[in-house]
Amino acid sequence: MITYSNWRYRCNGFVGNWPEPYLEVDGDGVVIEWNPRAEEVFGWQRDELVGRPVTEHLVAPVLQPVGATIGAPAGSDPARLFDPGVVSASAADHQFQLQDRAGRSVTVAGRLFVTGHGAVGSVGGFIHPTSGTVRIQTADADPAATPEQIDPLTGLDNRARFEKRLSAAVAQSFGLSGSVGVVLLDLDRFKAINSSLGHDRGDLVLSMVAQRLEGVAGDASAIARSGGDEFLALFQSPDGRAHDRASAFVERARQALSEPFGVNDTEVFLDASVGVALNTFGVNEAGVLLANAESAMYQAKDRGGSSVETYGESMRIELLDRMSTEHSLHRALERSELELHYQPVVELDGVTTVGMEALIRWQHPDQGLVAPYRFIPVAEESGLIIPIGAWVLEEACHQLRDWHHRESSGARGSVEVNLSARQIDDPRIISTVEGILARTGLPPEQLTLEITESALMKDAASALVVLRALKEIGVLLAIDDFGTGYSSLSYLQHFPLDMLKVDRSFVQALGVSSEGEEIVAAVIKLAHALGLKVVAEGVETTEQLDVLRSFECDLAQGYLFSKPLPASEIVASFGLPLSA
Repeated sequence: MITYSNWRYRCNGFVGNWPEPYLEVDGDGVVIEWNPRAEEVFGWQRDELVGRPVTEHLVAPVLQPVGATIGAPAGSDPARLFDPGVVSASAADHQFQLQDRAGRSVTVAGRLFVTGHGAVGSVGGFIHPTSGTVRIQTADADPAATPEQIDPLTGLDNRARFEKRLSAAVAQSFGLSGSVGVVLLDLDRFKAINSSLGHDRGDLVLSMVAQRLEGVAGDASAIARSGGDEFLALFQSPDGRAHDRASAFVERARQALSEPFGVNDTEVFLDASVGVALNTFGVNEAGVLLANAESAMYQAKDRGGSSVETYGESMRIELLDRMSTEHSLHRALERSELELHYQPVVELDGVTTVGMEALIRWQHPDQGLVAPYRFIPVAEESGLIIPIGAWVLEEACHQLRDWHHRESSGARGSVEVNLSARQIDDPRIISTVEGILARTGLPPEQLTLEITESALMKDAASALVVLRALKEIGVLLAIDDFGTGYSSLSYLQHFPLDMLKVDRSFVQALGVSSEGEEIVAAVIKLAHALGLKVVAEGVETTEQLDVLRSFECDLAQGYLFSKPLPASEIVASFGLPLSA
């Protein structure tokens, strides 16, 4: 429960600027706070009230029904209306009567907070007229925006003005039955539009998006451009239906965006990831509400985009879990909790081991072995993937050199290490790879760096520059999880790749679905035509192995040959047959 004291601590310095009347009295019923908005609504000036009994000017004479609602006995002295010894010690909504400067009785509602007891206590809160002649200004009646509050590209409010209006909306709904909703809309893959069409045409698309959103704004209190390709919408409802209004807007907005945008002679198709947040769970701060909307939007992104997520209790718990995971990851490296497991990569002609893929594992001191899907996305989002990825790369190269030194046959196997999208974007990635190869003494041609299809296509132009620089070092390059992304096959001929790894979801269909077999066969033929070797991932049965051999697949890995194992459990027999 929020107490008056910690609420006042957070709001001190802002009470004077809030768009809601604020009244506070001490334990003797003497007014100690009266803000400018209260002056406007009720007519009394601050210096007329502060230091004087609240009953002298404000409390209406007829108080019997009101006193009973806040715990005071019926017919009690009006001065006890705000006595901290009478009002409940927890924050609660109450209705009572005040009178304005003209002597008119006004029923008000507000959430009253109490701190202390008796003469050393005080009670107060934001108050909202529910009947009478006065009216509170709403966010819709916000004064005209100044030029610095307008986004110059779209003509919409900018983020700063939106936050101001959101703060006003939250203040007005606090302690009442009203609700506030925020919608954050982020265009999916808009960077690709800028890259392919140029920033000028990209800006034109953003302007058209803004026009369409304004056209379907409906009862939105504000539409704003947050920056980049993000847009915001604000919804208020006196009857607690902000969520319904926000949801209806989201449907209209997505429908509006589904129609193609004509840019010169080009049609552009858009969709968006949308996050929705409401002033629930005790959220009565604009910053927290915006952060919740952003969390929901990123959740929609993580689910593949083109979807809508609403911030709720389950998401809050998930975020807390992610925060805990991130905190523990900061210590995982220094405490040597991370380790590598290795899975053989075999050549199908004779089923011989030609390499090992390094796979990270986290041995948490309390939770045991933590699944990669739980901590890798957190490492990506937080940026911890950069130091963790560098550790993986160096550890794998050291291990391969050790195996080579102990391998009596003199065979030269390779090691495969995954690079994330965040690592590809890291300006130090080239120097990091060069430094590790120099320190470990591993020949660059014995290191294969794997990049997922989705990571490559996130920003194909930038990725191409990085891949070419890595290729100049002499390492081999592979595209991982092929078939799960959204790349055009024509892109493959532009990337300096050596290998293509077919995703396990396609391999699982071998021997089960003729359509799945046709897809794998076509991918292998395409890769060979481009001069690439093909690795089939997730091979588990001899039937799958036989089909892959019939398609002339080059390499494979999976549980049929070996599950990922710690280095200490692997007999590194590069160039020697496996039992499969």
